[in-house]
Amino acid sequence: MILLNWEKIKNLADQKTRLLTKTGIPFQISSASQDMLTVRVRSGEEYTISRANLEKAVQKIQAGVVFNGPKDYREQVADDRPAYAWAILRELGYLIQ
Repeated sequence: MILLNWEKIKNLADQKTRLLTKTGIPFQISSASQDMLTVRVRSGEEYTISRANLEKAVQKIQAGVVFNGPKDYREQVADDRPAYAWAILRELGYLIQ
């Protein structure tokens, strides 16, 4: 059974890792608490992403659901910052590109 590795997400946050969305927009994982992570975008605004939704996505991936992009994440999981959530799942190796 594949589980979301929250420690890897915490490490990405500790390193202030910069990622790109599917369309190439940069963002940074700025922090991770027990229940959510926070991303910072170019404008300096910060948004949160629920750990529960990321875990739900990983469960769906394990069940065979394919997420080709943020739209699939939004439709199959939640409208919870899908572009950033999708990019994080891709970075962690849950999505095959």
